[in-house]
Amino acid sequence: MKKILRKLLCTTLMTTLLLTAGLSSVMAEEQTISERMLYHRAIDTVVWAMPLMNFKQFRDGHFDLGVGYNDIAYNSSIQDWKFQTATPNNTTPYINFFWTLKDGPVVVEIPASADGVGIFGTLMDAWQRPIDDVGAKGRDKGNGGKYVLVPEGYQGSLPPNAYAYHQRTVNGFAILRPIIPDASPENLTKAAEFAKGIKVYPLSQASNPPKNKSVDIYGKLMEGTPVLDATIFSELHELIQEEVIEEQNQAMMGQLNQLGIQKGKPFKPSAELKKVYAAAAPEALEYMIEQYHRYLNPLMYEGKKWSVLIPPGVIETDFSYEFPNYFDYNARGAVYYAIISSVKNYGSATFYLDIAETSDGQWLDGSKNYKLNVPANVPVDDFWAVTVYDLETASYLRDQSISSVDSNQSALQKNADGSVDIYFGPKAPKGKEANWIPTTKKRRFFLLFRFYGPQKASKDGSWQLNDIELAK
Repeated sequence: MKKILRKLLCTTLMTTLLLTAGLSSVMAEEQTISERMLYHRAIDTVVWAMPLMNFKQFRDGHFDLGVGYNDIAYNSSIQDWKFQTATPNNTTPYINFFWTLKDGPVVVEIPASADGVGIFGTLMDAWQRPIDDVGAKGRDKGNGGKYVLVPEGYQGSLPPNAYAYHQRTVNGFAILRPIIPDASPENLTKAAEFAKGIKVYPLSQASNPPKNKSVDIYGKLMEGTPVLDATIFSELHELIQEEVIEEQNQAMMGQLNQLGIQKGKPFKPSAELKKVYAAAAPEALEYMIEQYHRYLNPLMYEGKKWSVLIPPGVIETDFSYEFPNYFDYNARGAVYYAIISSVKNYGSATFYLDIAETSDGQWLDGSKNYKLNVPANVPVDDFWAVTVYDLETASYLRDQSISSVDSNQSALQKNADGSVDIYFGPKAPKGKEANWIPTTKKRRFFLLFRFYGPQKASKDGSWQLNDIELAK
């Protein structure tokens, strides 16, 4: 309940108030250079920690619903706005689970693909670095397999015919998606049964694995996005106590020490540090929003605002941003503001584009009405979809029953030239309800346009989306 109340308070108004109050007290002209440096280091810390905090809240959000380590969380139907995490899709029901190597290696058993159902997804560490893909597009090629995760330095035996990996962190998790033809009740049942066949257990119990608990989280409020207010620093302190500190993060630990966060020591920030926290966390969020939507991602079309979803550095470094001669944690933080999960082998089944601004550079405002004209003949083998996300949480707009419009919808209205007009705003235009996605007043938002089964023209710019525009 505490986290839910915090989430409800995380509005644009709250952010504005924090910025105004925080900057006036923390960044006053009479401050010393040391005080100003502390403030900026606090911002930097949040950006550095973003993938870790994104993971932690996703895990804790599931734990609040009765999902524990080694339990299997699944959705018996396609998730709606209550599945609060960064840019989820609503075309296939997610399957998620978590494990810890605190007491030794862990085994993950993925079943073989069955009639009409398979799986795709990735095993990841706590920094969301991919360990490997599983399922039809993964290491087992849909034949099923045992994946053994061991801590660094492990010298023990391993099960025969298992895929073994050193995991760099104590915590790990998986985000999987069932491969089903459609979301019919029959196929959703198959997906749920497949999820229940996944096994996660300690290697020490491999001879007699315990029965896994499967938890249906559909329709339950899963608070999986971190709240970037003063409390994010206590959340970081908690996870630092659980995790190993890698050599590449030693310098950052010196910075955390100045902010009252030390491994093995209690978290007791002073009143002054709390003021710094309250001002710095919302600033870090605004920095990552601006970096992701305005600077990091290359524009897809010249003179338009659409950009690619995955910026440079993601694929080249397996989502780690660990280059041979430097570590770009600033770009990594902005990426994990906007997404959750990674993938070992980036495929060609989907292609995404992002837009958060009008052509004149104004953030999309949920209090206003907009129109997007999708030209005819979208170059896809399967279908296309456009989804609305909250700009600050990067998740679904809360309390909205509709988040997407896609080309499979039979009621979707087309123009005479084959194009489709999609409307966004607090209220549907009369007669255009099937082509409308609601927005929330006083909340900024952004769009993802997904090409499922993308053809060449969707990626080379020979077919182009129009910019979103204010509706007349």
